[in-house]
Amino acid sequence: MTSEIIKGLPSTHGDHYQLNTTTLIRHAARTYPEQQIVYRNPDGGWDRYTYADAYARIQKAANVLRGLGAGPGDVVGILDWNSRRHFELYWAISIIGAVMLQMNLRLTPPELGYVTDHSGAAWVLVDESLLPVAEQLAPYAPQVRGWVVMSDQPPEAISTTLPAVHHFEELMAAADAGIDWPVIEETSAYSACYTTGTTGRPKGIYYSHRGIYLHTMAEVAALGMRSDDTVLLLTPMFHGQCWGLPQAAVHAAAKIVLPGRYTADDPGVLVDAMIAEQVTVTNGAPAILGPMLDYIRSLPAPPDFRGARLLSGATEPPLSLMRGFY
Repeated sequence: MTSEIIKGLPSTHGDHYQLNTTTLIRHAARTYPEQQIVYRNPDGGWDRYTYADAYARIQKAANVLRGLGAGPGDVVGILDWNSRRHFELYWAISIIGAVMLQMNLRLTPPELGYVTDHSGAAWVLVDESLLPVAEQLAPYAPQVRGWVVMSDQPPEAISTTLPAVHHFEELMAAADAGIDWPVIEETSAYSACYTTGTTGRPKGIYYSHRGIYLHTMAEVAALGMRSDDTVLLLTPMFHGQCWGLPQAAVHAAAKIVLPGRYTADDPGVLVDAMIAEQVTVTNGAPAILGPMLDYIRSLPAPPDFRGARLLSGATEPPLSLMRGFY
């Protein structure tokens, strides 16, 4: 059932201004430029930079994408872990009005190839460690115009069978750090997320700028997030928007922790990061929170996470899991 839309007296509230996800990072970088983003490197070590540093790289990345020919309405895929570059691309793709395709690493190459082809992805940015995945799905997505490899290694040290390959950091080094930020029509798609195809082919959901912006404000309010919080992005950033936590963390101007690549077999990496960075907000499923709790119980002096807010999804968390963390 649809209701009739009644138009009343026009307001003077500036409602014509569009809700854009890019506004979130612009405001955060302007008001909290010194806030930290902590990230794990491919070698397992940790490093950190600031919102201001990220903001400069985000603008460079947007110029890289424009230089490759990407623009409004184009779909740009990402094959990556919860990394610094992935975080930067969350915003850089939006700047130019393009659509970020979340590429679920749990899908088989044919399924992931179908998603890439069905979405019409023109460019795919891939972490060097995931080149074998990209090479397997490439034959299923012949419309991809180019592949961009993200690595700390120089281009000559990277070997791949992918066609039309570019080196991300090489392009970044030559890119301008400033960009004109367009205002994007808020009902435009910001990102595309595909289901896992349980009952057939994967089906795409295209999130709007307006939808993510409103979700961000609701999540920040519900969790009471502030600039003195530390947010660990635990849920994969390649699926379900990481439950909107990247945007919520930025809107709150919180410190952000990016764990990179991890497995349930090594939960100590995550717990140690939570302790070291004093994480107050994170998200995950019982499949990873359970092993983390087991590791916590093995410590001689268990940490105090009673003030933390843990979001659990995928399946209902057991009562013992919830009590265990607190």
